Order: sequence, then C-alpha cells, then structure tokens
Amino acid sequence: MLWELQELEREIAIKEDEMRKIPSVQVYRSQKSEVSSLQESLSSQQGKVEAGKKKLRRGEMNLQNVNASITGLNNKLYGGEVQSTRELENMEKKLSQLQAEQSEIEDEILSIMEELEKDELKTSELCQQEEKEQARLQKVKAQAQKELQFARQELAQLNERRIGIMEQLEAPLLQKYQDLSRKMQGQCVSLVKEGFCGICNVSLPSAFRARILTPGQLVFCENCGSLLVLGD
Repeated sequence: MLWELQELEREIAIKEDEMRKIPSVQVYRSQKSEVSSLQESLSSQQGKVEAGKKKLRRGEMNLQNVNASITGLNNKLYGGEVQSTRELENMEKKLSQLQAEQSEIEDEILSIMEELEKDELKTSELCQQEEKEQARLQKVKAQAQKELQFARQELAQLNERRIGIMEQLEAPLLQKYQDLSRKMQGQCVSLVKEGFCGICNVSLPSAFRARILTPGQLVFCENCGSLLVLGD
C-alpha cells in the first residue's frame, strides 16, 4: 500500500506538471498577452485620434475668430466709418496680418485633417484586427478550458485514490513514509523483484526476503536506504 501510495503521488506530480504545460493553455496565455498588447495599441491610437479632434476643433475656433475679425475690419475699411488716413493704414496693416494668420491657420487645419484621417484609418484597422484576435482567443480559451477541466478531473480522481489509501494505513506507518519521502525527496519505497532493489538495483541478501515477510518489521535497503517491499 505504501508503494501504491508512492506511485500515486508520483503520478499526481506528473499530472500537475502536465497541467501547467497543456498546449492549448499555453497558446491561450500567449494569445491573451498578444491581444492585451493590441488593445493597448488601440487605446493609444484612439487617444491620438481624440487629441487630433480636439486640436482640429481649437483650430476651427481660432479660424472663426480670425474670420470674424477680418469681416469686422473690412466693414470698417469699406463702410466709410474711418476717415483718418493714418487709422486706415493701421487697419490695412492689421488686416494684412489677420489674413496671413488666417492662411497659416487654414494650412494647419488642413495638416491636422490629413493626419487625423490617417490616424482614424489606422484605428479602424486596429479595431478590426482586435475583433478578429478576440474571436480567435475565445476559441482557444474554450479548448483550453475543456482540456484543463479534463485534467483537473483526472487529478481529482488520483487524489481520491491517494486519500483512500492513506485512510487505510496506520498513522505511525504513514508518518514514517512521509518523513522518509521528505528525507529522500520523493522515491523512498522500493519494489523488490528477483532479489534486486527496485530503486538502486543492488542485489539484496536472501535473508532480506524473510525479514520483509515478517509482520510489522520494516526493512530498508543498505545501499540507498529505501523501504523494501516484495514485488514478486
């Protein structure tokens, strides 16, 4: 029973290691990381688009203000309100400056619109890519969950068998096994076949067979220190 317990614990350890390395789970984690990175890029790009729209709105407001100022000056210049030559010259100079500013703002707005169009196109492409990757991720996730659930069920069954054996063992013997297992870091019960230790493969004296068959006596390999159990 101790040997069966040991083999079960080894099988459980292997199963736990396999669970950490399930291919579909690893693929899911990798794709999830890629999707997360893609979402960050999309968020950054959306922020860039929003910033571009705000910049465009500011430019359009500036242009409206300049246009209003130009209209006001034109009305004064050609409306006959101003008679002073000096004042007219100043107004014409101011008008010239506003028209230059108007031209600069219009060029800037055009540049912003062109850049914004590129950013919106890139955002749209990233959105489409993110949707496709999300769909792929959900398929991989479903497969990973299915395989992980199956592995967990297998592991639960192994643990149930382990507990069943442990409940049948006397407490002192179980404690001895657990202490020995910790000391030897795993395999500590050797299944003896044809007179050889199952762990270190050393030939055992014939007297060991009789000692192993003696009720209540624990016999250990003189070479590796494992607890001997007859497997013949």
